[in-house]
Amino acid sequence: MFRIARSTLNNRVAQAWRDAAVSAIAAGIAWVLAIWLFGHPHPVFAAVTAIVCLSPGLPSHGKQAVGLMLGVATGIVIGEAAFFLLPEGLLVPDGLSLLRLTVATFFSILIAAAFGQAAVVAIQAGCSAVLVLALGPHSAGLVRLEDVVVGVTVGLFFSQVLLTPNPVRQIDVAASDLFRGLSRSFEDCVDALKHQNTHKAISALNRFSAAHASLIALSAGIDSARYEARWSLRGRLAKRSVVETAARYDRAAIRLYASSLLFGEAFSDVMRKNMESAPEGLADCLVGVASRCACLAGEQPSAPSHTLALEVLSVPLEWQSAVDHLRAASRILEGLEVLHLRSTGTVATKTQVRI
Repeated sequence: MFRIARSTLNNRVAQAWRDAAVSAIAAGIAWVLAIWLFGHPHPVFAAVTAIVCLSPGLPSHGKQAVGLMLGVATGIVIGEAAFFLLPEGLLVPDGLSLLRLTVATFFSILIAAAFGQAAVVAIQAGCSAVLVLALGPHSAGLVRLEDVVVGVTVGLFFSQVLLTPNPVRQIDVAASDLFRGLSRSFEDCVDALKHQNTHKAISALNRFSAAHASLIALSAGIDSARYEARWSLRGRLAKRSVVETAARYDRAAIRLYASSLLFGEAFSDVMRKNMESAPEGLADCLVGVASRCACLAGEQPSAPSHTLALEVLSVPLEWQSAVDHLRAASRILEGLEVLHLRSTGTVATKTQVRI
């Protein structure tokens, strides 16, 4: 369990450090630009906006920047309108000021949500309305909008021009992470089978479950790559490759993960109940499937040129469910291998795993 947690932590740090560094640099640049352009002594919102636009874990930095700008503008307009319609002189009871803030926040979020954009639009609209009414238009109105414009501009420059990600590589990296996790999960199953160890079978199931995070990352990577292919210059140049790569993994990755997870559940269940009746040749089949996942992850060279035929002659009834799910995963892998070899221009070598 500790090994899985450490591996997951390392993967998260490796994926986030680049965006974290870019966010920090962009925040500093936005701060300096806001001081230079507008003379703001403490342009906090410029730096914060750059961080919000470029922070790790976002499916699309460009979409986040545009949504943030739209939300801030909406909130400021509603907040300014509330100040104009109900100035402080008319709000004699203190409770009316709170009522004005509440109503303005409600309409800001409602109008922003009607745009049908990401959640950041409604969030920033509500926050902007609150800041305008709490701090006043002179502190949180035009001044904040100027800071936000600087932060968004810096964020868009970094995400769309200077450091535009390779959309095809986004998908490939996320897919490799998924295949790597599944490969290690199948290797854990081999280890559990060879040592007749129930705890290792449960550990393998936990690793299968942990691969769900990689599947989510792959789905987000595909969505982000499609967005980049539509809205960024580099993405438009690679649009054809993006479409082909996304089509390769879009549904097949989900089916592969589902079959692998179902196998892991059936495997751990039967290992707890009757581990000694494992079908002959199952360990070799699992080694083959793990190797094929590792090949797709780019951790191993292509499959050998000779035909590998591993046959399970008889499958006990209690193992039938696990073997069926393993067969399904193997068939999905075969389709992915064909598409991968075709996309790389490699001559396909016939590799068979019969279960």
